[in-house]
Amino acid sequence: MKQFVDWDIALSTAKTLTPAGPAISGDKAARIVEELRIAGGQGLVEAEKVSKLTSTAPSTTLVVDRGGWAKAVSQNFQAMLPTGIEVPGAVPVIAGAELGAVLAVLGTRVLGQFDPFVGPRLLLNAPTITQIRNELNLNARDFYLWIATHEQTHRLQFEHAAWIPGVMQQILGTLFEPLADSKNSKLELGTRLKAMKSEVSELTSIMSVLEGHAMVVMNDVRSIGSIKTIRRRFEARGENRSLLATLLGKLLGMEAKALQYKRGAKFVRHVVDEIGYEGFNEIFTARELFPSSEELDHPERWLARTR
Repeated sequence: MKQFVDWDIALSTAKTLTPAGPAISGDKAARIVEELRIAGGQGLVEAEKVSKLTSTAPSTTLVVDRGGWAKAVSQNFQAMLPTGIEVPGAVPVIAGAELGAVLAVLGTRVLGQFDPFVGPRLLLNAPTITQIRNELNLNARDFYLWIATHEQTHRLQFEHAAWIPGVMQQILGTLFEPLADSKNSKLELGTRLKAMKSEVSELTSIMSVLEGHAMVVMNDVRSIGSIKTIRRRFEARGENRSLLATLLGKLLGMEAKALQYKRGAKFVRHVVDEIGYEGFNEIFTARELFPSSEELDHPERWLARTR
């Protein structure tokens, strides 16, 4: 049975097209891996301290090269999509090649990823972290902790809003399941997207809040001495979006603007400044407490509705 994406093609394409990363000695590589593992644990401590959320669930931290990153991310994305959907023709091969090309590009940009679908586990992309740290001339310990805090905030989000992965899978299932036996899956996918504006809008809102919240938390860590330098140089480098947000955006045809950290971060910053992190954390308790697309750009309206 053919799935919508040929995952073997996606992974092999990603591994073929992705550059290996900076050339470093074995001893230095081992030291970076160990420092990233330590940062993973410290990042959870900082994320809990700032966000006022706590974790009790086990999680694995994986420090990977770009090939390992592509494999883990493919597993994550595969777990999100509904199973048992037969797609005729060359659609799976084409979709797999396209996704693999996207992974190859993102593998040189995305620093980390929290995976709630397989694991749960934290992925840290060692070659890309090293490359960007060198390019921006950043303090290694501070940069590693900054990244890890962001990703561990996602861990806390998914633990306290355990309903979110199910909503993602539900929306994707609603989108893909009618495509079984379709003669033109791509054309019908576009038609389905137009008919699912409310679902796509909800998923956009969820992703924007999750990414924005993680950005606000990581930037509120006080123990990172060079955080102002990191923020300034990183922001000058350009907008950065998570892998999950980018892949969902490509798959669902969402506008890039709706998935940038900036939109969600502005919402979260406003709410946290008004009612604190403890007040903001109520958002994770129920699906209906997440903002609408309009409320995302007007947090005062969300506050009026929920307080």
